[in-house]
Amino acid sequence: MKKVGLKGFTMIELIVVIAIIAVLAAVLVPSMIGYTRTARAAAITSNARNVYNAAKISVLEANQNVRIKVNPGEVYFGDDSGNAYAAGGSDDLSVGKYMGEDFHGHYAFVISADGNDVEYAVWRNNYAIDPSEVRMYTQDEMERGGDIGSYPNS
Repeated sequence: MKKVGLKGFTMIELIVVIAIIAVLAAVLVPSMIGYTRTARAAAITSNARNVYNAAKISVLEANQNVRIKVNPGEVYFGDDSGNAYAAGGSDDLSVGKYMGEDFHGHYAFVISADGNDVEYAVWRNNYAIDPSEVRMYTQDEMERGGDIGSYPNS
């Protein structure tokens, strides 16, 4: 009768492989965290840029229409509904038609000092923007884990 030998890995071989995988994970995980922060900041900036461009078109359209009043320096707030509501005496602007039907989030933008342009736009996904948060954000602030950002960045 012939003995059949069992084939497989020894315990030491398995421990060495697990140790190598652990070292690779320890090196790769911190670098991947940096990539996710950068990607999140890029997504925030992209959405803020979308708001910025849509707001510029809306302001241009409003300035051509003498019945719509846009005050210089006015701050507008909006969400998925498509309308931007003025914080002061200006009329509301319809910016949703320029942002696309899949656009989601809350936004704000500031009208320029001459009333003919947009200074910057702020975007956040989850909840409404407080007036104290309407400012230009740096790239570093957006990468540090914030959920709010602006375009253009300061």
